[in-house]
Amino acid sequence: MDLTLGILTVWVLAAAGVQLGTLWIMKLSILPMLNKLQYDRYVVVCQLIDMHTFHPIAVWNGVIAAGIGVWAAVIAPNALIGALFIAGSVGMLVVGITSEGFNRPVWRQIEHWSPERTARDWDRKRANWHIAHQVRTYGAIGALGAYIAAFVAVLA
Repeated sequence: MDLTLGILTVWVLAAAGVQLGTLWIMKLSILPMLNKLQYDRYVVVCQLIDMHTFHPIAVWNGVIAAGIGVWAAVIAPNALIGALFIAGSVGMLVVGITSEGFNRPVWRQIEHWSPERTARDWDRKRANWHIAHQVRTYGAIGALGAYIAAFVAVLA
């Protein structure tokens, strides 16, 4: 394996793994808890969670890993391995775009909600946020799977 391709492969594997791990934890623990809360508690708990830390990481980790995956595809030894790196990069872009385009705007609205006054369409927005989280989680699963397959193919 070419040293540059090896470094790029480790990078995208780590980035996709961290992304998936974080999203999976949210999927299995935080979201089920949030979805069982009544409006007032939902707002207070959401406002206590500092999503300004996670969302930029999700976006930039996704975008940078996608770019590195494209670079790996360009220098890949054959078209199949290149396609696997591209597929992984598409998955990482799904994570970043979904985080920035859907989850983050809803979260910014929640920051301004009042626990005493029910926000308009809060149930729909909560459901949409949950669906968008599922999309980005499965995007990360696809990315990690494709990057693992590319890594195995490079080693073969």
